[in-house]
Amino acid sequence: MADCRNGQGQPYPVQAPLVTNVSRLFCGIDIGTTNLKVLLLEESGRTLWVKSVPAPHLDDGLGVVTDATALVALAENLIIEGWQAVAKGRPLSAISSAGIGEDGVGVDEKLHPLGHAIQWNDRRGEAHAHALAQTECGKDHPSIVLDFSATAGKWAWLRGHRPAELSNAKNWLTMTDYPLAVWSGVAFMSATLAPRTGCYDVFAKRWIPEFLDHVKAPPLPPLVQAGAVIGTMKNGPLLAAGAADANTLLVAGGHDHPVAASAVRRILKDARIDSMGTANATYGETATLSPQHNLHGLYVTLPISGADALAVICMTEFSVTLAKHFGDVRSIYSRLLATHSIADIPPELRRVLQAMAKNTKHFWSAMEHVGVPTNAVYATGGWSKCPALMQQRANVFEQSITVVDEPELVALGAALFAAQGAGAAPKFSAANHSHVVEPNKPI
Repeated sequence: MADCRNGQGQPYPVQAPLVTNVSRLFCGIDIGTTNLKVLLLEESGRTLWVKSVPAPHLDDGLGVVTDATALVALAENLIIEGWQAVAKGRPLSAISSAGIGEDGVGVDEKLHPLGHAIQWNDRRGEAHAHALAQTECGKDHPSIVLDFSATAGKWAWLRGHRPAELSNAKNWLTMTDYPLAVWSGVAFMSATLAPRTGCYDVFAKRWIPEFLDHVKAPPLPPLVQAGAVIGTMKNGPLLAAGAADANTLLVAGGHDHPVAASAVRRILKDARIDSMGTANATYGETATLSPQHNLHGLYVTLPISGADALAVICMTEFSVTLAKHFGDVRSIYSRLLATHSIADIPPELRRVLQAMAKNTKHFWSAMEHVGVPTNAVYATGGWSKCPALMQQRANVFEQSITVVDEPELVALGAALFAAQGAGAAPKFSAANHSHVVEPNKPI
């Protein structure tokens, strides 16, 4: 019998899944900044169904926010749609989710949201995060990057502008974890999302009380490692539709870029990941990092594997940078999808893309400096589907790039963690779902 800890620290029992001779189905959810994606994976490792739809966003007058209740409803509708298309009556064996961790909501005792989630890239908490960094405690933790994205700044902003959302909160749930928490009735936080708050010491593996006090953080739920079972499906449309039953396991996932990286690293243990979505994130793991290292702008975080090591991530705003220079990112993406020669990229766009590639190459060097093994680079995410862009990056990196052709690698990584929680090990071979781009011209 599997278990995790509930909000009071007591074991939460989970029923073992029914054993049958029918191939089981696993669901991965990618709660992205722009889109919500759902993927259904068969135990053989074959992706049966995947779909992406715009996330349910609102404008609160200051920026883009997410309606948590609408997010759950949309995820349920997508899962049911996919299940009806391919499941042949089989209920899902397990579900897991991944996403950005800086956005979340305070919830009441019934896990109802008390407000809307501020997006990770919203800058309204930036000044508060910088103020925290200037405190004596902040200076004692130079490895923690307290920038506009950190949840710490958002908590401080909420205390000043929407205080009831935190004052009345019994728990804080990230948007990544929110659907699973609602379906299971268990408040939790995927472990790799804790460092995204800016209030977690990854070296000591603990929250920093002085940071939490400074920003007046809400109550935080227990941390759960990726692949660990949270509970089983307790309520909602998935049960009513038959897509889930009382034995459907709900399994912790975590931060989207490491979850995507985990799929590739199941094939090549020390692969370096160049994930290119709304943000461009590079990911690697090291066993030799210390608090005294000069991090050169890298984020230090927990490894998605839960191993006794640390992970480092370089996070830059890829789509936002393009939007600042050129406006309509969707049209740029469409154009680059159809562009196969670097020479056919407009000169100014080519210059901006090359500058971002050089910045990523700098971060590869920084990662090597803190002990990340030099190894093959695997590119993932929507922008990695653009041929000329990937050729340019291979040229700048001066090494080959293996482009993973799986359309939704974050959702696939989440589905693999769902399977792991259910005791299954579907095969994913990057060799069968990728192509290699070789550098071909000096820069």
